[in-house]
Amino acid sequence: ETGLIDLMIGAYLSGADVIKVSCEGEISRKTRANVRDFLRDTRGMEIEHDDDKEIRIVSILNPSELKLQVSINRMYILISSLVRDALAVIEGEDVDLLSDIVERERQIDARRLLLERQVAASLQIPSVEKRLAVDRFTAMEHANIARVLERMGDHATRLASLVKEHSKVIKIGAEEMPLKAIPKWSKELKTIVHNMYTRDVGLIHSAKLELAKLRDDVESAESDIWTGRGSAERLLCEFRISESVRRLCAYSVNFAEALLNMLMHDRLEKFER
Repeated sequence: ETGLIDLMIGAYLSGADVIKVSCEGEISRKTRANVRDFLRDTRGMEIEHDDDKEIRIVSILNPSELKLQVSINRMYILISSLVRDALAVIEGEDVDLLSDIVERERQIDARRLLLERQVAASLQIPSVEKRLAVDRFTAMEHANIARVLERMGDHATRLASLVKEHSKVIKIGAEEMPLKAIPKWSKELKTIVHNMYTRDVGLIHSAKLELAKLRDDVESAESDIWTGRGSAERLLCEFRISESVRRLCAYSVNFAEALLNMLMHDRLEKFER
């Protein structure tokens, strides 16, 4: 049973359409719990057969039916909602806005796994590559973007969790760093995501520069946190919030760079034809 989930995830990412879990004796409760966890953390997999000694899981989602951008967009929406709701709670909204942090984090991770499964399929099966309308380089850059977004999701989750657990001690104003950076971050990230479709290289590059400056501004203001008066809990919490906002900006720069690489590759391919 040790490492069963890792083995199942590995099979899922490699593009397996059928995953069988079998035992010589009766399948244990722990193994069944692992199977449930796997189904919760992935997309497009369902149990086809279940008896005392074997569970057979099958894919019900054709990897070529869902465009790669759909998962990217869903991850972006989940990340943005976590950060937006965290800011709203700091500004006075009910902390219940953040009651489903764990579920949103799981959805982000599940989308990343789904996209990597699709990329693996596109690299192995020419018909999938054709239907997804991607070449190998573009497929790999989509996987790279998904991993960047997963890291952003980790920091959005951390930010939301800090606000949920310490909302009463946080004293940063919405017009102070790092909180005042959040609307600007949100605007520039939206520009980047939107231009996965419109492909305006100039706007993506401009957003990247703005986010890099914002990251540096947040970092410059971090030293001021420790000069303020307050409990150790409050100061540490506010520093961690600043750190997560800064990392969100930094990973957004990485996102923009990966997208620029992808779009320039596409332009060169068309030029060479």
